[in-house]
This record gives sequence, structure tokens and C-alpha cells, in this order.
Amino acid sequence: MCSLHQVNESRTKGRRLKRKSLRRYTFLLTCVLIFGDAVHLFGANMRSFIEAVRRKAPVVYVGSVKEVRLLQRTKFDIKAKAVVDIKSVMRTPGSNSQQATIEYSSYDEKTPMLEGGPQYQLRPGVFVIVFANSFDASIPPGYLVQGSRQELLQRVEALRDALSKMSPDQLKVNEITEDDRRVQMSLYEKLSASLRAAK
Repeated sequence: MCSLHQVNESRTKGRRLKRKSLRRYTFLLTCVLIFGDAVHLFGANMRSFIEAVRRKAPVVYVGSVKEVRLLQRTKFDIKAKAVVDIKSVMRTPGSNSQQATIEYSSYDEKTPMLEGGPQYQLRPGVFVIVFANSFDASIPPGYLVQGSRQELLQRVEALRDALSKMSPDQLKVNEITEDDRRVQMSLYEKLSASLRAAK
């Protein structure tokens, strides 16, 4: 038979493990809320939200959606393409591109949101920040934020602040190094300046 001491010890260990698991889940949830669109939280591709995705993107720009085209409606989602007027290019120096296109997965009242996300509902006039492989990209792979100019500025500042506070363990989770952190901090400062100047 187990002694009372052993039972209590077992319970204490169980509580510690639960607290540890809870802390991990809380950290993960916080990362998603900061780094991703909260509307796509559940079931979304978690890899889309880590800092490495933004760090490795060869093309980063700010733009506004000019038009949206429906490409195909499937049983699962809507394939759409947005034409974006580029306001400023943060990465890929020397590019003279004035427009970009983004293919992405969308949804509406007839085709519900996928559990596996991320999905977007882009509209003409909305501002976007795009981290992608090219100026004619599909998202994912990549990372896209949409909203008003002020909303994007707040998102970029949240990304910068979260990145500045990351511990060495959190940097590992985000698959970046201290050098990557410095590069990204500089990028977020440039994005903030660009959004403040944009009209």
C-alpha cells in the first residue's frame, strides 16, 4: 500500500506537470495571437506564425489591394487572386515592381472557413504587408497581414515588441538566431516608418 506521503508526492508531481503544460500552451497561444490573425487561430498552420517564416521571406512589401479575382470554387474553399499596388518594398532592393499578385485560400457564406487555414477575405482598398517568395506569390508559404494602415502599424509594433523580448528558448521555437533578431528588428522599424508615411 502507498503511504500518505507517497500519495501526496504523486499529486504534487501531477500538479507540477499540469502547470508546466499549461505554461507551454499559454506561450503557444500568445505567439499565435501576436503573430497571426486571431480569426484563423484554431486549426491554422502553426508554422505560418513563427518568426523564421518572415525572416526567410525574400520579398517583403507594403501595398493596397487594387482588385480581387475569384479563380475557382472547390468543395473546400475559394481560390482567389488579389492584385496589389505596391507602396514600398522592404526586401529585394532595386526592384521596380509597382504591382504584385497574391493567390490565396478564401471563404464566404456558401463555403465555410477551413479548419486548417490560414485563409483571407481581401477587399479592394485594404492595406497589406506581405512576406513572400516573389511578387507573384501564393500564401502560404509566406505570411500576410491585412487591415487599415493604423491596424497594420499596431501589428508591426506588436511583432517588434514581442521579438525584442524573446528569450533564447523562444528564439529557438521561432527558429531564429540573435543575428536574425537584429535583422528583423531593423525590418520592423522600416515597416513602421513606411506605414506612418503611407497615404
